[in-house]
Amino acid sequence: MDNTTNPATAQPLLARMKEIVPGCDLQDNHRRYFEIAGIHVRVESELDFNSVKFKEELAAFAVDGPGDDTVTLRHYFELPDWEARDLGTLLYCKAPWAISRKDGMWFYRAISPSGRRLAVFSADYRQATIYSTPRDVEQIRADGWCSLALFPTDQVWLVPLLADRHAVMLHSAAVILNQQGLLFVGHSSAGKSTTVKMLKKQAEILCDDRNIARRWDAGWRVHGTWSHGEIADVSSASAPLRAILFLQQDSCNKIVRLTDPKEIWRRLLPTIIKALATAEWWQKELSVIESIVNEVPCYAMHFDKSGAIVTELEKLTKNKDQRVITSGSSSILNPSVVIP
Repeated sequence: MDNTTNPATAQPLLARMKEIVPGCDLQDNHRRYFEIAGIHVRVESELDFNSVKFKEELAAFAVDGPGDDTVTLRHYFELPDWEARDLGTLLYCKAPWAISRKDGMWFYRAISPSGRRLAVFSADYRQATIYSTPRDVEQIRADGWCSLALFPTDQVWLVPLLADRHAVMLHSAAVILNQQGLLFVGHSSAGKSTTVKMLKKQAEILCDDRNIARRWDAGWRVHGTWSHGEIADVSSASAPLRAILFLQQDSCNKIVRLTDPKEIWRRLLPTIIKALATAEWWQKELSVIESIVNEVPCYAMHFDKSGAIVTELEKLTKNKDQRVITSGSSSILNPSVVIP
């Protein structure tokens, strides 16, 4: 098979399947659709999807068909002989990936001992042809379809797509509380999963480890992803982004508005989820972060494990004039600072 040069011109899967299985219905058996942060993902495969099961976290993002913004991941279960091919300039080589570029195309070669795979992406990551081994079919049938690209994580291709849509994926937990989105940002062990557990009865969980902030014409929204951590609950829902809260475990429970842009920049930058961090990608994402700093209310959330912070978060989604919200009967008000 000689279609690794350009996935956009690869033999259409429907035509290929009709050669193999006359009368096959690609729509029903060999094509599935998913939606994340307004991006529709069409997954096509030679494998009959009726014979495999998508992981529950992926199934939560399944939709009936394409949308206005649709990207395509096309899967084949046979590997081309890439060793004999010129895949262009090597840009990155560290397990699990060797990444190169030629004629505007991106080539991702899996170099992990656990498996071999070649993925070819168009320049804008809207089209991909992914080649896996025949033995991967057995694993999929046994364990389920683990990610849309069959990579260890889908953020490899999703992160660059988001940058082109004024969006960013953050290491974060997110919920919808009182129809408003709250994004909890922090490093590992900062308390993201703990916060989600405390809010489980009051809020809809989007994801406890990876979430997307995207700027639409009507404003910022937070979108869930299927890349969860300790808590398996995920949702494809979204909501207006009310606030970003930087987690700080403490002996008290209070939410303090951050007003120093430099401090917000310093806190946000380490939480950006990166894929292949090219100069072009960084330029786009830094523009996104600048917009967040200027437009999205950001807070330091001090909390303990008592659950008292839940009441303060409920106040936050209702009140728009408090700089500091503390647990207990009193609040510290600053009329000179208005929370939009």
